[in-house]
Amino acid sequence: MSKPTSGSGPIEYVGKADRRAASQAAGSRRSSRSGCLWTLLVVIGFFGAVIAYIRLGGHVRAALLGFACDLSACSAAGMTVAGWLIVTTPAAMLLLVAALWNRLAKRGRVALGTATAVVGLVAFTFFPGHKRDLSDLVKGPGSEAVDGGILWALGGAGAVLLFLLVLVFVGRAVPAVDRHYNTVALVGAVVLMAAVLPPATSRSEPTWVRAADVFPAELTMNGDHLVRVAATEQRGCDGVLPDDKLLNLRNCYLTVRATFTTDDSDAVATLRAVLYADDETADEVRDGLPRGITPVGVTGDSITVLSTTYSWVLVGAAGHADGRTIAADERPWVVWPLRQVSYHFIGVQGGLLIAPDPSDEIRPRTP
Repeated sequence: MSKPTSGSGPIEYVGKADRRAASQAAGSRRSSRSGCLWTLLVVIGFFGAVIAYIRLGGHVRAALLGFACDLSACSAAGMTVAGWLIVTTPAAMLLLVAALWNRLAKRGRVALGTATAVVGLVAFTFFPGHKRDLSDLVKGPGSEAVDGGILWALGGAGAVLLFLLVLVFVGRAVPAVDRHYNTVALVGAVVLMAAVLPPATSRSEPTWVRAADVFPAELTMNGDHLVRVAATEQRGCDGVLPDDKLLNLRNCYLTVRATFTTDDSDAVATLRAVLYADDETADEVRDGLPRGITPVGVTGDSITVLSTTYSWVLVGAAGHADGRTIAADERPWVVWPLRQVSYHFIGVQGGLLIAPDPSDEIRPRTP
């Protein structure tokens, strides 16, 4: 009778089979737990993204538009490029994912995937939902230019998709195109997206933040003829009031300045308009300004008028050209040119020019 070999007996065989079965069962349980965990994370991530969109979408949009306005001084071209980037940046990130995913290590994939998801969520906050328009979401200085940039970029993205579809059929007929499909597709997509930027910026809506655009060289209103003697703009709002902290209570983007004289009197109207992120911020800053303050650069006796319109704080000053004291009976017609200039500025910002009513206490020198 032959001696059984080590490990070949029925007891050892059954023991090994039991261990393999137990190991497979444990692996199945771990795989099941891992699958449940990933499913739970996906569900949590989805609902987290929805909640973040609802709760934080407005803050994200405002912060991004504020940064673009601050960086570009709210220019029409700069805000249009910002809108274009809102669509182009996530598209570029997706191309990076497609091109680099298989070449990256695990940490690189996590970093790239996370960055792409964040960029995509930011861009997603700019797309309206049911019964909402893009103008309902994008508000503030330069919002019309941003809207235009987004729409032009979406048009470019549509052209890219059509190009890729046509390229598939061309590749079937031309082997050289098929071999270099990825390169041709990438170059074509970049060219098409870049091609929409020049017409987008050239046709963008004016932001009305440049003094020369807002204030004409000659302003005729209520039959009066006002002549512009100065018109400039500057970044920020320093140098408008003696205490810069007053207007810097909140972040100010820029200041538009203009000075006008009228030909029927020696009155001089000086207007400084300071731009903020929104109407509420402008109102808050205006409420903190003290009465009787005199703007920097105004000499002699003057009358200061503080107000707001949309997201602008208006600091106006009226006085005689020679700086002499303003008599009580002179006040109505000295302030009258300032009111006309202010009404013009307000009308330009709102898109509706209305002349002030000369029948109240502020009225022209010659009725």
